[in-house]
Amino acid sequence: MIIDEYKKKEKDEALLADLCECYSTLVYGISYDLKSICVPCLVKAGLKKGNDENTKKEVEITLLALNHMGSSSEVPKELYINEIKEIIEYHQEHHNLTRIAYQSAWQFLICRVYWDEPIRRVIVNELHFAREAIRELEELTKCVDWKREKEE
Repeated sequence: MIIDEYKKKEKDEALLADLCECYSTLVYGISYDLKSICVPCLVKAGLKKGNDENTKKEVEITLLALNHMGSSSEVPKELYINEIKEIIEYHQEHHNLTRIAYQSAWQFLICRVYWDEPIRRVIVNELHFAREAIRELEELTKCVDWKREKEE
């Protein structure tokens, strides 16, 4: 169904994204042909911006599905690198993604680090991974401290 929808002249982008989300979360070991269709489709769907709950949920589901694509180098970075970078930068600026969606976007990118030196440079120099990791740890520490105070 994914390939058939992809080949149509007038694709239903929402249907294609839904099909890719379902397939990627249900199937282990996705073929290259499907990854080369699904990764760009899911990344494009993950670029939605907005603060309403429906948009946040759609982006979260999309990024979770994208993260299930595996950590191989099969999909050329040209199909996702700029867009994933944009998703992460947008969240860094606006803080409107849920933590799980944000972590999924990071994990998708980080899982490809082993395969590609330029991606490592993007993560360290442009997306400031260390700074973001410290911020996440500080938030988790505050949450743990709050729970301890509440229990006392």
